[in-house]
Amino acid sequence: MAKLLTVLGTRPEIIKLSPLLPLLQAQFDHVLVHSGQHYSYELDARFFEEL
Repeated sequence: MAKLLTVLGTRPEIIKLSPLLPLLQAQFDHVLVHSGQHYSYELDARFFEEL
């Protein structure tokens, strides 16, 4: 299986990529990296919990 690394840093990127993440995880050995740019635990944690 091919490996794929996705790097994101802001909440808009999380929102835009959220529909693609299940597809990427099904097709690739996928790793998601959050750079923490403009980091707010309370806001970002909600998005990652829902993913």
